[in-house]
Amino acid sequence: MKGIAATGFLSIVIFLVMGSQALSQSAESPNYVVTQFGLNEGLPQSSVNDIIQTKDGYLWMATYGGLVRFDGNSFTVFNKSNLKGLATERILELFEDRKGGIWLFLEGDLGYVQRYIGGKIETYDFGKQGGSRIELNEDERGVLWATAYGDTYRFTGTEFEKKELIVDSDLAEVIKNDSLGIWLAYEYKIVKTAGDSVIQIEDYENEEKNAHLGYIEVIEYPKHSGQLFIGTVDNGVLIQNGNSRQVFNTENGASNNNFVRFERFDEEKLIINFPGDILIWEEDKFRQMTPIPGQLNVIYRSVLKDNEGNYWFGTDGDGLFKLRSTPIHMIDIDQGLNNEKMLSLAQLNDGKALFATNCGGIYYWDGLKATYPNLNEIFEGKCNWAVYQDTKERIWIGSNDLRYLPTLEGPAITFGDEDGFTAGRVFGISEDTKGQIWVLTDDGVFVYKGDYFKNLTREDGLYYNSVRTIFEDSRGRMWIGTRAGLNRIDGGEMKKIELLSNEPGSFQEKQPPVRAIFEDGNGYIWVGTYGNGLYRVDGNKVLNITEEDGLYDNIISHIVEDGEGNFWMGSNRGISSVKRSDLNGFLDGEIDHIPSNSYGAADGMNSAETNGGFQPSTFTDSLGRIYFPTVAGVAVVNPGLVRKNEVSPRVYIEKLNTDEGPVELSSGISLSYNTSYLEILYTAISFSEPGKVEFRYKMEGLNDDWIEVGNRREALYSKIPPGNYTFRVIAGNSDGVWNMEGASLAITVVPPFWQTTWFYTLMGLLVAGAGGLVYYLRIEQLKRQNARQKRFTEQLIESEEQERKRIASELHDSLGQQILVIKNRAELARKFVDQPAELDEQLDEIMQSAVTSIEDVRSISHGLRPVHLEKFGLTEALNNLCSQVQDSSSIEWSYHVDDIDEVISKDKEINFYRVIQEGITNIFKHSKASEASVIIRRAEPGLKAMIWDNGAGFDPDDKLNAGGLGLSGMNERVETLGGTLSIDSGKTEGTTITIVIPVKEWAMS
Repeated sequence: MKGIAATGFLSIVIFLVMGSQALSQSAESPNYVVTQFGLNEGLPQSSVNDIIQTKDGYLWMATYGGLVRFDGNSFTVFNKSNLKGLATERILELFEDRKGGIWLFLEGDLGYVQRYIGGKIETYDFGKQGGSRIELNEDERGVLWATAYGDTYRFTGTEFEKKELIVDSDLAEVIKNDSLGIWLAYEYKIVKTAGDSVIQIEDYENEEKNAHLGYIEVIEYPKHSGQLFIGTVDNGVLIQNGNSRQVFNTENGASNNNFVRFERFDEEKLIINFPGDILIWEEDKFRQMTPIPGQLNVIYRSVLKDNEGNYWFGTDGDGLFKLRSTPIHMIDIDQGLNNEKMLSLAQLNDGKALFATNCGGIYYWDGLKATYPNLNEIFEGKCNWAVYQDTKERIWIGSNDLRYLPTLEGPAITFGDEDGFTAGRVFGISEDTKGQIWVLTDDGVFVYKGDYFKNLTREDGLYYNSVRTIFEDSRGRMWIGTRAGLNRIDGGEMKKIELLSNEPGSFQEKQPPVRAIFEDGNGYIWVGTYGNGLYRVDGNKVLNITEEDGLYDNIISHIVEDGEGNFWMGSNRGISSVKRSDLNGFLDGEIDHIPSNSYGAADGMNSAETNGGFQPSTFTDSLGRIYFPTVAGVAVVNPGLVRKNEVSPRVYIEKLNTDEGPVELSSGISLSYNTSYLEILYTAISFSEPGKVEFRYKMEGLNDDWIEVGNRREALYSKIPPGNYTFRVIAGNSDGVWNMEGASLAITVVPPFWQTTWFYTLMGLLVAGAGGLVYYLRIEQLKRQNARQKRFTEQLIESEEQERKRIASELHDSLGQQILVIKNRAELARKFVDQPAELDEQLDEIMQSAVTSIEDVRSISHGLRPVHLEKFGLTEALNNLCSQVQDSSSIEWSYHVDDIDEVISKDKEINFYRVIQEGITNIFKHSKASEASVIIRRAEPGLKAMIWDNGAGFDPDDKLNAGGLGLSGMNERVETLGGTLSIDSGKTEGTTITIVIPVKEWAMS
């Protein structure tokens, strides 16, 4: 968008509002910001032939480049490339019916009209061609009537039905005074509808055939007044009131005789549109509208007032103009300022003002224009940073020195060292209620009591010597704002007011630069700072408000309160307003966020930046208007012209895009589970300040919290999981009026087949069936295990009994016999006490029997627990076992045992030993092998043993199921070690037993 004139702002007086140009001194004079839209902003063509606002809130425009829709933010163009059925892109007029259909009146004698409804084009043919303009209107029932080709037509919903004209003078008298029905005009006839009939009211063909080529349109204005305005083809406008008739054409003020159309605003103003000219009917006469003064070559084609009070003008070749009212107007070069960099503004006692500029001198403002007074000749330099008039009419001027003038004409009196004034630069001047003059400088504050200056500095308690603002409160206390802190003088005592808390013992006090000080009606002191926001001081209680709380800017250079309790604050980003009650409500915990309004370049300011740090810098005139210094002139705010936009923005979801392309909008959207991203484009219709519209959205079912997105008009999602969701978006306008209903869209992300209900059901059935099967198999397995365990237990008990019998037999047959022999030999030895030779023989026999007994005990003990395992460890015990087998067997044995000590816990080593021992024993007993081997290694996933022979072999299943303490016992022992035992064997194929015992990682290292 681009603005008209260099500032993008004009103070405009148009007859739409006041009808008079003598308004410059009225507090209620409207000021308008003008915005121009053209090709760069999205219009397809520079001529806007007609503008309407439809019931859904959109603006629609007829152009030579197609049908255009506008939401305040962006244009959407419908043309032959994207709107199937559109006959031509050259559209002249638009009309909306009650069903929301937009009727298009096309260029050329086509003999038909088209309607855009539901995203599609419908065509309605009158069956004739050539030389007729088609006009359309709607009665109070919503029935459409058309005039074309010298006849009247009624729309049935599917076609235009020709209606016969009823000519009955008595009936005409009754109908024309009826409040129902609509007026129509064609050729030289004035007719009116009555129900589904058409009654001729007047036929002026005989009287006017030679005067013009016929009628185009008729309107009763005001409604039910009987006064008719009749637009003609080539003779301007006829005004008929009863029997009185007057003509308005080029002979009495019209710029053109070719009537275009009538427009009506809020039933209050009647607008007549001629080619290139717009007229308004007021006080029984036409006045020419001047929408944009200075734009003399602009030809206006259409005009509209939207539902927010903005004015829109379509032009012939200059695009579209919007006029929005604003409470701000500028005093700048147009009013006589040659230097627009304002620093200090001082209202004089007579209501006039002085403007001090940045090295551009001082200007005198009389309320209409700025002049350059003679006082500028008094000073060598033009850098004046402070200007002030005291109660004695003296004009004080601060620059690199301090002077005052008794009058604007001088002479100037300069203060110096002899007066006690030793400062270099003056930034502010003020007067207290005692008549003392306070001068703010880089060298502290100087107080003038009429004869001498007293200087207050850091030595007197100031936070900082550079002082930029001062304020006297209702109790006579002086508040002083420095570049690094706030002070207060009460009863002659200087006190520091701590705005920022400093850590105890800190080397340097850190306080914010103070730019503005103000006292409200409650006695609160409000302090504006440069970068730290706004403070409220209430006694010893100091509270802070910043941008995070809703403040527009943390830089506050000016604070002015209007008559309605609103604070107006100037900053580097513009001027803002906020209700004082909202500020207090926030600080008192009554609200959690502060609503504020902001004004800048888009609202008529030449520059949003206000200048601060000089005093006085603002004032309020007798009409309540507030003057702010800016870097580009004086901004004048009229709080009385602030109008809250109560129209909540209508919200629409316009487009839906995925990685597969656009998705057609419908009541419910279905997406595939593998849709990688989703883009939702939405909008809110607001024309006053579309850039300040704010949005919130959420995807219910995914994230139920609102997401604040500012003015962004798109939502992006990636990889939404399968499920049902509702996307919702709401919007608020620039004045914080929210449409909480917003727009919503149901979205279903279809799951893959393996996540569907039927699949889950099928899987559930399969799992249930499989579960039953698994349960059955598990039960059978447990039964087999229990049977095996029972057999093993029985065999173990039997084995223990056999072992006991064996041990008992060995103790009885061997050890017992040897002990008996020793007993008998000992009795014999007693008989040979006197015979040494016989005694020695008996003692030798006793010793030999004892040795034999010891060996028998060792043999029995070794059978119970190998001695090598206890003394030397598992590796040595296995090596000893294999060595004995190798030495005592006819089978050719080979063996290898890795160092496996401490690989298996001590209490379970015997189990592994017995498994190897049992495997070797089975080879001896059953294999009939000629070769055999035992290999034991440490290898992933643990300890691995292999016992092999080339013997007869057997069926492992039969042997394991049949039991026997051998294989089943080996298997049970391996299971206690957490390992596995596998047998590879077959009859005549030999046997390989593989044992794998998992061990801990530390044991493998």
